[in-house]
Amino acid sequence: MIPRFESSGAEIPPQAEFWMPSEEDIPADEGIGFFRNAWMILGVSKVEADVMVSEEFKYIAKIDEMASSLEEFERVAACLDSGYVDSSRDRDTAEQLLEVCPGLLDESDDEAHHSEPFMDLGCLEVGVAGLSYALAYIGGVPVASCRAHISSRSWADRPVVFAALDRQRTEWLQPLVGDSGCGFDVDPDRGEFLVIDAPSILESNALAQRIVRDFSRDRCGFERWLDLKSLDWF
Repeated sequence: MIPRFESSGAEIPPQAEFWMPSEEDIPADEGIGFFRNAWMILGVSKVEADVMVSEEFKYIAKIDEMASSLEEFERVAACLDSGYVDSSRDRDTAEQLLEVCPGLLDESDDEAHHSEPFMDLGCLEVGVAGLSYALAYIGGVPVASCRAHISSRSWADRPVVFAALDRQRTEWLQPLVGDSGCGFDVDPDRGEFLVIDAPSILESNALAQRIVRDFSRDRCGFERWLDLKSLDWF
């Protein structure tokens, strides 16, 4: 079971600013836009984006298979978000997730707390990690994301990725956004960013798959918006 939400339409919002950061806007060790626990995702290669989107698709399918209620969805998805399972409390869930995702750490194992953290989703949440990497692959700047949690603490009421996107990338994305059942929006408190939302993490991942599949640097010819030595072509 995957929860579903109301999504925006695929029309580009008339108030979209199409803002992109300059080199001076990019901090060394944090994100932009005053989001909490955010960081920059830049210079993503096709291979990196493809692996992220494919792995996320596999995890979403497993969540859908395991969860029969909203509460179970949240419990299982939270394990993938955090990178931890706990076999001492829920052996069945731990065993099923470890089958598809052996990199998860078992909290009941003392050695797990001294192991390398789970990085299959880049420390992002399942359902929005793939789209974040896909947008970075085409030269957008994902700045925050949320899969929408089944709790009062969720800061988004549907799966969302906030991103800096210029007009040419937004217009290229528009038919893919519509075909995938996703939408565009603008948060009035952070009007410089476009919001891409989805009715569920299934559509969010489907959009990410389309982006990675359809984008070609040679064919699309997007302008370079930033010239940093550490980046491949942006």
